[in-house]
Amino acid sequence: MTHTTDTSADDALLTAISRAVAAADRAEAGLEDAVEAAQAAGVPPAAISRVLATRGSALRAAIQGLVAALGPTYVAAVAKAPSKDQVTAWSAPDGALPGPDAALRLRLAHRTWLRVAGAQGEDAARAWFLGANPHLGGDSPLVAIKKDRVAEVRSAVDALLDGR
Repeated sequence: MTHTTDTSADDALLTAISRAVAAADRAEAGLEDAVEAAQAAGVPPAAISRVLATRGSALRAAIQGLVAALGPTYVAAVAKAPSKDQVTAWSAPDGALPGPDAALRLRLAHRTWLRVAGAQGEDAARAWFLGANPHLGGDSPLVAIKKDRVAEVRSAVDALLDGR
């Protein structure tokens, strides 16, 4: 007797999750664009930080996820933090949050990590994140994020996930 499983419910759930993740990615990209526009318009960093503080728990969770995946030293490097102790402070529930520039880099790094690790697994994502990348002129994605090369990093992720 053969046993068959109806996968239509699983497929529907996966489709719904994929749509939700895509919507979250668009929203996060919109946030990055809004902060970049505010910076370009000369909005003081303190004002931007106050607005971003309302999203503090999500940023803190992103930092914690990056620390778990890459370690505090690499997270400090991508954020241009003075030390890994600063990253640890940002991760603490009552700790100060990073400034807007560091927050943008950390959000990009986290979203990049989630996309690559979700498709390739954590070990492959770690190697990709830290390794030289031809789509980034030989820089690693970590270095490219540190240099605020947002569009190039997004393109490199797309190339990886598209098999290019």
